[in-house]
Amino acid sequence: MSKIQTMSPELKPRNPILILEDVKENQDLLKGICKKMGIPCEIAENGEVGLQLLEKNTFSIYIVDLIMPVMDGRIFIQNLKKKHPESVVLVQTALDTADTIIDIMKLDVFDYIVKPIDLEVFQKAIHKSLEYKYLKDMERNLNLNAGAKIRNQIEWLNYKEDRRVSEKDDTDIKSIYNLKTSITQGTGFGSLLTLIDLVKGSKVDAGDVYKIDKQIIDLLINNYDICNAQLEGLHSISKLLEIKCSLNQIDATELVAAIPNMVVDVISFLSLKDLRVTYPELKTNCKINVDMEKLSLIIEELFINAYKYAVHKSAINIFSQIKEGYFWLSFMNEVYEEPYGGVPPEYEKLVLEPFFRLLPPDETIGMVEKYGLGLGLSVVDNIIRKHNGMFMIHDVKDHTHDSIKSSVLAEILLPVIP
Repeated sequence: MSKIQTMSPELKPRNPILILEDVKENQDLLKGICKKMGIPCEIAENGEVGLQLLEKNTFSIYIVDLIMPVMDGRIFIQNLKKKHPESVVLVQTALDTADTIIDIMKLDVFDYIVKPIDLEVFQKAIHKSLEYKYLKDMERNLNLNAGAKIRNQIEWLNYKEDRRVSEKDDTDIKSIYNLKTSITQGTGFGSLLTLIDLVKGSKVDAGDVYKIDKQIIDLLINNYDICNAQLEGLHSISKLLEIKCSLNQIDATELVAAIPNMVVDVISFLSLKDLRVTYPELKTNCKINVDMEKLSLIIEELFINAYKYAVHKSAINIFSQIKEGYFWLSFMNEVYEEPYGGVPPEYEKLVLEPFFRLLPPDETIGMVEKYGLGLGLSVVDNIIRKHNGMFMIHDVKDHTHDSIKSSVLAEILLPVIP
């Protein structure tokens, strides 16, 4: 018999599953499996009882047997969808013919489970449906206040443009200060200077011989390589910012489908933090103007940024939606509240400034990161504005778990072509 897998904390629902099943033995079986998976559940012996429970409680997903007395599963699902159109439903059926399955899917259900229940198949169906429910809830949360976010960002861009010329000297001074701070943090130039100080103090008897530990030499070489990578990054950034984007019209679904290939170089690092990644699904489509080569670079940068500050054993979630005349692509990662937290409101604009660093660098990904020294988000902001779009990064509270999680949300907005 297959081993029962408990749910990961990220997907464990806040609300119980509602199981509609009239046979006592099947009730006990499904209830026992859910208990061992760590998922709360409630039982209704028919559709009428299920609708009564709906009046009193909120449920995460629904497992519905089609054949029940008093009110069968079909009528229950029809009533459920009238009240809660976004409900995620799994149907139990003893028949797996093509006609039956087509008929079931017409009920707007997420998936079906064939009786008798296979433990492994049942667990996979529960995991898939709860992950889908989680992503739908998060998408709904992202929809809230979308218009206010856009208005706020437009006001900021106008304000920034008004001050750009009048405060050029002040901006240059801030950039120099930010660069000085950035190069003295973490691996690269900062560590290289520290290591050279160690070497300077390792002369033997004030003579011509230095006694240097192999570990220091290895660190010197490693940081030399990272410094070279950072200098190459600066060179590529200067070229990138000078070049105009060559925009071409594509379907938004084409961009969404390409995302896994855009971040493939970073995927191997996820195991270092035991991170999962969920990719977006775009149910509707629209036309957008993009430079796929440039956009690929900044999508990778946002994925790296999410990786660097994500909580161990959490997830990087990527969402897509069409809202307020824009195609939205959002990267969300859970963050530690201590000692640094995420991106407080007073820093939302500062983190887009060149060389500004709110948090210490993550040293595990230095050789992959193309835009170090606190320039990554500045590059993202620049490229998105060349697409006539907007870029925002801010803190959010994730309410889709048992406990509220602090997260950072980085969002690209690209105008939809009418």
